[in-house]
Amino acid sequence: MHRQAALMPGPPSQQSEDEAGLAWVEGVSLLGIRVTAVATIEASEHDRRMAADCGAVADPALLDLLLRLPIGMPVPDAVAWAETADQPAGVIERDVDGVSVTRRLAVPLAIEGVIVVASAGRELRAVQDVSLFARFARRWVMTTGHRIPDPVVLEAKLCGIGIMDPAGEVLASEAPMTGEVDSWDWMLREQVYRKWLSQPSPDRATATPAQATGEASATPAS
Repeated sequence: MHRQAALMPGPPSQQSEDEAGLAWVEGVSLLGIRVTAVATIEASEHDRRMAADCGAVADPALLDLLLRLPIGMPVPDAVAWAETADQPAGVIERDVDGVSVTRRLAVPLAIEGVIVVASAGRELRAVQDVSLFARFARRWVMTTGHRIPDPVVLEAKLCGIGIMDPAGEVLASEAPMTGEVDSWDWMLREQVYRKWLSQPSPDRATATPAQATGEASATPAS
């Protein structure tokens, strides 16, 4: 079971999920950038999805529709009822009245931090890449070289990005995340969740290939 946890203001340290309550999800492609995401899994939502045979849902149009609905409360919405005709009950329940829908899907995790590894000479590009996640999470650049050019450190400080060298020394401090959850934020979380599901682990032994990749999509209104 995954416990709730949050990153401290300092740099994240990789520990086992049971010890830290955090999941390190490597090799995730977010906004076209390959990153390591440090996440807190919402255990109750993960368990619910596994029981409902429902994996990651990364369709921004569908997520935007779901955000307009309260969780677990039936509401009359003929448009949502029509547009979710192909969705499983684990995502949304459609009443036989042809109007009422009940949203079941919730966010599967919180992204606590995003880390980009920078090879020597590409530190500035890494700072620029990880800056794209300012609304979503704390940001870190992990360098492979021990000497970081001053312009890179300055840029990182201005952008509120943390830099760590191979020895783990903090060269700049990160700023806290800002912004509210929207469909794009939710989509990033679903992409991390999909990658997390695909990683071998006893906790995810029951996940099917469909759950790992996610197949839900929005159906246009006719």
